[in-house]
Amino acid sequence: MGWIADLLKEIPSAARYKAELEAIEKENAVLKAQVSDLKQELQRRDHGQRLEEIREKMLVLLIEDSWVPDSAVAKSLNIKVPLASYHLNELLDSGFIESCLPGIITKEPNRRISQSGRSYLVSRGLL
Repeated sequence: MGWIADLLKEIPSAARYKAELEAIEKENAVLKAQVSDLKQELQRRDHGQRLEEIREKMLVLLIEDSWVPDSAVAKSLNIKVPLASYHLNELLDSGFIESCLPGIITKEPNRRISQSGRSYLVSRGLL
């Protein structure tokens, strides 16, 4: 606590403030630990490793259009829809793309690239 604690010792009614200061210091320690955890998570998600080539191609494809159904991604990459859906769901879980409700005609989710996906492409020189 330092000099603030010394000052509070000199003030008779300062016990309440000392308790509040201790609570603030505990909260600060918790927040510092949370920040450290989040920094580690961010570094883990920093994508130091490259994505699989097919996923990078999907991100590049999704940069072109607004919302794209899985079947259109599959067709563009000449792969089967279940395989495209698998990789798109992995990209969704990683935060590289976003998904919206299924389309009326296709009955499948539509996808688009997220800001994180754009950042990945830019950082890898793919955009």
